[in-house]
Amino acid sequence: MFTKDYYGNTLAQWALAALVIVGALVIGKILYWVIGRTIKRLATKTKTRLDDILIDMCEEPLVFAVVIVGIYYGLRWPLTLSERTDEIIDKGVQTLIIVNLAWLVTRVFDSLVEEYLIPFARKTESDLDDQLVPVIRKGFKIAIWTMALLMAMDSAGLNVKSVLAGLGIGGLAFALAAQETVGNFFGSITIFIDKPFRVGDRVQVEGFDGVVTEIGLRSTRIRTRYEGRIVTIPNMKVARADIVNVDSEKGRQIFDVYRLTPDMNDEQVMLAMNILKGSAEADEDTKEKVVTGFFAITEYSRDVMLLYWIKPGASNLKTRTRINLDIIRKFKENNIQLVKATPVHTKVDKVELV
Repeated sequence: MFTKDYYGNTLAQWALAALVIVGALVIGKILYWVIGRTIKRLATKTKTRLDDILIDMCEEPLVFAVVIVGIYYGLRWPLTLSERTDEIIDKGVQTLIIVNLAWLVTRVFDSLVEEYLIPFARKTESDLDDQLVPVIRKGFKIAIWTMALLMAMDSAGLNVKSVLAGLGIGGLAFALAAQETVGNFFGSITIFIDKPFRVGDRVQVEGFDGVVTEIGLRSTRIRTRYEGRIVTIPNMKVARADIVNVDSEKGRQIFDVYRLTPDMNDEQVMLAMNILKGSAEADEDTKEKVVTGFFAITEYSRDVMLLYWIKPGASNLKTRTRINLDIIRKFKENNIQLVKATPVHTKVDKVELV
């Protein structure tokens, strides 16, 4: 039984091959334990974070490489196999090594971007780098895996030129099927070039009102203002939509008319205007520029106006409420009366319930 050949090899040769493969798995496990218990602990004692990142990201690919090499030598060294089988093993191992290297490179790159590039982009004043970092991150990984796929296909014995030619023949069908994806990609390019908004801006687009949380290659994500939900809008739609960047406004203009009773003398009218101006200027959410004026005398009233601007991002309704309450209180304290007739209504396009 021990001298008889089984598929061209003795039982002892098969046992030795199995022993080598199991040994490779054991060595990989020991290596994983050593890296985790010793090398990682030593790296944490250094001042820099770079060595911690490199060791952590190289750990699994390195162990996987040891296992691949062990399986390769376990099958090639003690065993006598046919040329066809040897060729299949060689191509399979080469393919696995290429995939492992691509995995290693993308892991290290992704961690370096997360640790260094993203925090650096957040510290800069420009928002262009914040938008480009996700594009560079995804583009680099796509490029690495595309190269790895082509190299793996070549190592496996496939004719890459024929495959690419076949892709060229089917390119039209692929383009038709992927036209939305291509449209979204060019939509993202349009957003990056035109910069109608940036991450963190409050915008109104496609019927949604919210804060931009991410601008990707395919879509833009917005967290709605009232519900707090994440809405994903394809960039193709965003590029074609009418976009209102609320954060770009310098301030919201408020214009109000106050109709004083006709028995108010000039001192009371001036006092009313001073009250209006003081109440608007004293609020923390108004800008410095406040305008008041005595602009109309009628048989029934003495009309004064108040014009002020609310700071961007401040609540329109809450600010106006505070100012109006303060005006009512001061008018009452100084015996300034408003007419009881139907008041003059100024045109209000929108009141935000914030």
